[in-house]
Amino acid sequence: MGKIFWKRTFRELKKNFLRYFALWMLVILSMFLVVGIVSSAQSTIQTINQTAEEDHLEDGEFTLAVPLGKEAIQNIEKMGVTVEAVFSLDLKQKDNSVIRVMKNRRSINKIHISQGREAKQEDEIAVERIYAAAHHLNPGDTITLADKTFTICGIGTTGDYELCVQNPSDAAADGDIFGTAFVTPEAYENLKKSGAVRQSEDLTYAYHLGKDADADEVREYLSGRLLRFETAENNPRIKPANGDVQINIRAGLAAGVIVLMMLAFVISVFVVHSIDKESSVIGTLYAMGVKRKELLTQYTMLPVLICFTGGIIGTILGYSPLALSFLGGETYNYYSIPEIEICCRPALILYGTAVPAVTAYAVNWLVIRRRLGETALSLIRGGMKEKVSYVHLRPRSFVRNFQIRRILREKRSCLAILAGMLISLLVLDLGLNCYVLCKKIRRSTMKDTKYEYMYQLKQTPDTIPKGSEPAYAETFSKENMGYELNLTVIGLEKNNPFFPAVKSHGKDEISVSSSVAQKFNLEKGDTLTLKDKADGENHSFTVVEIVSYNSGLTCFMDIDGMRAVCGRGPEDYNVLYSDHSLDLKAGQIYTITEKKDVIKTGAVFMDLMMPMFFTMTGCGILIFLIVLYQMVKVMIDRASHSLSLMRLFGYRDRELKRLYLNGCFTVTGAGAVFMVPLAKWIMDQMYPSFVANIACGLDFEWEWQLYFAVYMGVIICYLIIQALVMGKLKKITPEEVLKQRE
Repeated sequence: MGKIFWKRTFRELKKNFLRYFALWMLVILSMFLVVGIVSSAQSTIQTINQTAEEDHLEDGEFTLAVPLGKEAIQNIEKMGVTVEAVFSLDLKQKDNSVIRVMKNRRSINKIHISQGREAKQEDEIAVERIYAAAHHLNPGDTITLADKTFTICGIGTTGDYELCVQNPSDAAADGDIFGTAFVTPEAYENLKKSGAVRQSEDLTYAYHLGKDADADEVREYLSGRLLRFETAENNPRIKPANGDVQINIRAGLAAGVIVLMMLAFVISVFVVHSIDKESSVIGTLYAMGVKRKELLTQYTMLPVLICFTGGIIGTILGYSPLALSFLGGETYNYYSIPEIEICCRPALILYGTAVPAVTAYAVNWLVIRRRLGETALSLIRGGMKEKVSYVHLRPRSFVRNFQIRRILREKRSCLAILAGMLISLLVLDLGLNCYVLCKKIRRSTMKDTKYEYMYQLKQTPDTIPKGSEPAYAETFSKENMGYELNLTVIGLEKNNPFFPAVKSHGKDEISVSSSVAQKFNLEKGDTLTLKDKADGENHSFTVVEIVSYNSGLTCFMDIDGMRAVCGRGPEDYNVLYSDHSLDLKAGQIYTITEKKDVIKTGAVFMDLMMPMFFTMTGCGILIFLIVLYQMVKVMIDRASHSLSLMRLFGYRDRELKRLYLNGCFTVTGAGAVFMVPLAKWIMDQMYPSFVANIACGLDFEWEWQLYFAVYMGVIICYLIIQALVMGKLKKITPEEVLKQRE
């Protein structure tokens, strides 16, 4: 009997090859997507953590107005804290990019060299990987800094500039604009003495905490001269990729649950169709003494094998370098991290290989057990009857009533189509929300950045330069879904032409930008609590208004209120905004930000998210096409007897299409009317958690044209599948009736 069953299995596979091939591809695609997303994220985290340990990543850093003396360093070391100076010079290149030059690191934040070696000679330099890639630099090339030519001896990364931005408050990194480089101490001192330095030397120190050391004790000791103090956990430059891919892991696991539910439903439709089609054969086998257990094994064998082999291939592909490049490539291309090494986790491998097969077996067992609960005679006579086809319908045209009865009879397949549509739309909407958000970030950055130059000052000039607008700005932080985000609070004088007018007054009132309101779900009258990045103190403000401003996460106060919050004098300011370049001394300038760089940074989000957009869009379309083909094909196969009768009565292809396929088209079209906005609403509830660690607003609202485009995409997908299924329908002949006679 076993040999007969095996022959039947191969015969079934050969006869319905396209159907099982589509199921196989659905399993492969689903497991590739889930395993690929999670494995690339796990590999990224392991690579970053392992590199951080090897290169002695800092526990934090602080920036001072004046260097520490020998005695001060000794006092800090007595607290159990190791300190290393990581001073830097910003040098502007001919292409307007900025290179931040530092000395080779000794013990903290050591350079991780991926190509070449560290600088050993005064004319050698090691360049950060993202900047080198953006400017097509390789070991052996030369680069000019302060009219001195350096030979690139190595390409590498450092953990304290994983998000390689000029300022911690910058929203996005861009290798075209900014990068770091490392030279010998002698070369650094020579560059420092040159007249090409763009601004004053940045006096930042990195520290390692001993066993019982406390960062707050160090902060308190440095309070009188402290400009910035950040622990590694709250530093946006350190390990931001881990936060990004942690979100990917949650999204991948959630997608895995949804995909399994879809697979279970699709497989159940297959099994029911197979049992109904072969009920007379099963009944005969029952009558011959074949046990239910043997029949269960026989009818679960093929779907389980299909899902098992599909799961294995999908898992292998998910762990392949192709998946790592395709699904994790945007992380590697955006963050300054070493090359990612693939990390295999037994639990994920077990999930990808075993869970689809176990799901197929469980679904088959439940469905087949119920169907095989009938007597042998009942099965021989045709098995369970669909009662819904006999529902009384009010008088209308024959065609309309016939279509309704077909929908009622095939309700399981119709529900599978709608479920597959919803899941596919969720995947698609994830990609579209990425696209819409990035597009709006780029557009709003161009619209709202009205200044040409922003000068953050270390020392204020004797008089305010003509044509500039003074302000007092500080960086604060606020937690969002477990992530520490930086917000810039700007104290403005009245009638500042570069920013919207604000109504807030005094140190207790604040005007929040629309991007901040979206990110933290704020409304007028709410209380906003922010943490000062320098002293760690919390400040609470009353939101008096929400102003239209979407460039980064920004809040506004009147300048006097801002000075009061920061404990500054009535004439103090630390930022100058201007529509032209200002003639300031390098020692007075902390950083310079130009409008073109801000706009270019806004475009980085689009470049970063485009791989995600194409991946999610493509996978969503493929999943829907496969599910749709499977279900429509099953519906036609189940109707083969009645289609053959229709042929016998003289019905033509066009009329059969109207009777048997147009009803399904109505279900798909009407279902899409509800599913498109439903999927968008569900994804809108989930999406903020996917971008919780990104300092941007949450404006991903669609325009009506995009809703219409998605709806038309669903219709086009159905028409494609309908054209494929029509080939099967045309092959059904009147002789089919004779084959199924009693």
